[in-house]
Amino acid sequence: MKLWRMLLLFLVVMFMGLSVARADAGRAEAEKFFINAVKAYHEAHYTDAVALNEAILAQGFSSPAVYYNLGNAAFKSRRIGKAILNYLRARSLAPRDSDIRANLSFARTMVENYAPVRSVSAFAPLERLFSGNELQWLALSLLALTGIFFLGSLYAGFPQKRVVQGTVLLVLVTGYFSAASFAHTLDQIGASVCVGKAEARFEPNAQATLYFNVPEGTEVRIHREKDGWAKIERSDGKSGWIMSVLAEKI
Repeated sequence: MKLWRMLLLFLVVMFMGLSVARADAGRAEAEKFFINAVKAYHEAHYTDAVALNEAILAQGFSSPAVYYNLGNAAFKSRRIGKAILNYLRARSLAPRDSDIRANLSFARTMVENYAPVRSVSAFAPLERLFSGNELQWLALSLLALTGIFFLGSLYAGFPQKRVVQGTVLLVLVTGYFSAASFAHTLDQIGASVCVGKAEARFEPNAQATLYFNVPEGTEVRIHREKDGWAKIERSDGKSGWIMSVLAEKI
């Protein structure tokens, strides 16, 4: 019995070691691709830079830098839709990065009839400062702090009134950050960018009546998909069906 346990432990250790080795090898290859992508960009080989950055993402490695560089290479390749898509992906991970925000703003000026999506959310200021993951961690940290404060105050013998006031305040702040995290998650559902010019139709088929044209780079929201078509909504609320391959989710 002990022999079987030792064998099982050996196999587990071997499996973990191989997994770590594969991850390290994949990371090293991704770093090599990234270096080559930056080099290709500086040498004005923008198509190669796009391909190398996409190869990194295909391996499962992503970061604000990869999305930002891919956005820059796409922009230089005059692929405005892909540039905006990747700037938005970079911003979702690093919302405070001024270079990402500046390049995104400039790329948007290249979109025909661009209409900004104006947020009326009470959490908009937080969403400009924190990523979705950061909002989740802040909410969890504040929840833990609330529990520690409450129990610690009772143990230390603080006046009951002060304990209640402090706890209520922390609960309200925690609730605000939790609601912001939830709102951010909902806001990301269906958020997409048209990576090519599209024709929105009344029905999901090529013979349906044309409703409106969608310029490349237009930011839309996908509500549902059917048989290779996606029902999108523009910032002005107008909805129509376009081919799914022409819109990529952020």
